[in-house]
Amino acid sequence: MLCSGANRADVSDSFTIAAGAPPYGVVMGIRLTSAVFQIFANDLQRSLDFYRLLGLSVPDPDGPPHVAVELPGGNTLSFDTEETIAGMHPGWAPPTASSGRIALAFGVDSPARVDALFEKVTAAGHAGTLQPYDAPWGQRYATVADPDGNWVDLFAPLET
Repeated sequence: MLCSGANRADVSDSFTIAAGAPPYGVVMGIRLTSAVFQIFANDLQRSLDFYRLLGLSVPDPDGPPHVAVELPGGNTLSFDTEETIAGMHPGWAPPTASSGRIALAFGVDSPARVDALFEKVTAAGHAGTLQPYDAPWGQRYATVADPDGNWVDLFAPLET
């Protein structure tokens, strides 16, 4: 919900205006405790194999075509087939663009690990959309694309 300066008083009680926020900014009064990032996979097995290449401990599907991977901080990365999503959301269709609309970013322990993961993933036939480089914000940074075109950024602090 956005709020302009003219109608700030009309904001629902479930939202509060952040102190010093611009006139269009609001903050939800709800404290999020975790997040689930969901991949709608065209080829579930290929997607699971891709994320295993990145070092995630991805289990095999157990029952319905749904897989969940616990991430640090109480978050989850989950995978569902396009058919599952279409069954839940009548009228949904996979995006037609060749690239995704989100990017996941995974921090690793060293700049060398960024380079090694980029090499491993691209050698397995996946697209490398941004070669590893030393970014001006102090990180070794690279981007690969998963089988559905979603970008996965790989980063680590530069060694000083």
